[in-house]
Amino acid sequence: MDSNPFKICTLDPESKCKGCNINGKLDCRHDNRQQKKSMITVFTFVLIAVFGLILIGYITGIWWLLLIFIIFIILFFFVIEPKINCSHCPYYAENTKFMNCPGNNFFPKFWKYNPKPIKSIEKTGSIMGFAIMGLYPLISEIYGLWFIYSNNLNFTHIFNLGLIILLFFTIISYFIFISFFLIAFC
Repeated sequence: MDSNPFKICTLDPESKCKGCNINGKLDCRHDNRQQKKSMITVFTFVLIAVFGLILIGYITGIWWLLLIFIIFIILFFFVIEPKINCSHCPYYAENTKFMNCPGNNFFPKFWKYNPKPIKSIEKTGSIMGFAIMGLYPLISEIYGLWFIYSNNLNFTHIFNLGLIILLFFTIISYFIFISFFLIAFC
């Protein structure tokens, strides 16, 4: 079975990139170092966000905030984003069951490769998905801080400061994720 049925240069090990008009504009060649950075960036953001949502669940007793975020992350990275974004990518054209790209490596391919340019509605959906992914834990963590102060809970100042620092790290890790993942790959 041909692993490069669409004859895309990205998947051709003998490809000559020097004369290509998109060389440097799209990460067309697989780079393991870049892939590791991508995975570390994504997992760092998700772990910090999940930790924040666990603390908010512990403080408020509202655990569905964490559950919704985990379900959204799974649906977004395994179903939604591959359909609206990844299915247009040259890496998706490879004749394999799992993606082998710098961004969503090892994720299953549920959709057919779509060589057409991405539509504006798909771009909007992708942007909205990434915005929800970042804003949801931030808003939830701000809600947790509000809950502590509005209910006069007797948490120490160090605990409250820790939550504020966690909120800060959630923001920073999200912006690092967005700048690295979206700008570097797609």
